Amino acid sequence: MVTTLIKGALVLCTTLLVMAVQAQSVDNSSVQIELSGLESAEGNLFIAVYDSKKTWLGDETVAQKKVVIAESREEGIVKTELQLPPGEYALSIFHDTNDNGKLDANFIGIPKEPVALSNNARPKFGPPKYKDAVFELGAEPVLQQISMEEI
Repeated sequence: MVTTLIKGALVLCTTLLVMAVQAQSVDNSSVQIELSGLESAEGNLFIAVYDSKKTWLGDETVAQKKVVIAESREEGIVKTELQLPPGEYALSIFHDTNDNGKLDANFIGIPKEPVALSNNARPKFGPPKYKDAVFELGAEPVLQQISMEEI
């Protein structure tokens, strides 16, 4: 009887473990980024990923990535990739030209360093809008061809 209880408990534990692992495994998809318009191959790019209008351009991101330009640049284009679960996302990218790890801005908040957004969204009379930068990521990879610019 004890052996039967132990076997039953092992089967139950194994089943629960398999179910927990399956619940946690989410099939990620790929966001491939091709960034052009960089005037220099020095420094790093910082990519921030957002998934809501509420968090857009704030400190709360879904993911962040630092890209060493010299290691990722081919014929003037920086290529990198993000793995994310399917959903809606918007990207904010800046070129850290002075290598201080942050986006430098002037006294009214306008960036002093080159910036770029997914969908090549451009700000018009104020900060860029989430709705202009948002894109849908499904099961298939998405390519974002983005041009860096100075504001």
